[in-house]
Amino acid sequence: MNPLRYKPSQIAKFLVALLGGIVGLLGVAADTFATGMLASVGQWATTGALVITPIWVFFQKVEPWIGMVDNGFPDLGSGRD
Repeated sequence: MNPLRYKPSQIAKFLVALLGGIVGLLGVAADTFATGMLASVGQWATTGALVITPIWVFFQKVEPWIGMVDNGFPDLGSGRD
């Protein structure tokens, strides 16, 4: 299912970075092809994506949860006695 053998946590970080890149590209497109308020919003979206994306990837809060999937879930039992 995963031919490149990446861990789910690595894939999650890639998706976060990809989302930041898409927001940045949409901001550049809005700044380039629009005028007025939309161009200003595009500039701020691009700036925000450039600043926040690396921080978001590094401090990704779901990393410990996804790391559990990398190593397999512990046997928690069925909950029945």
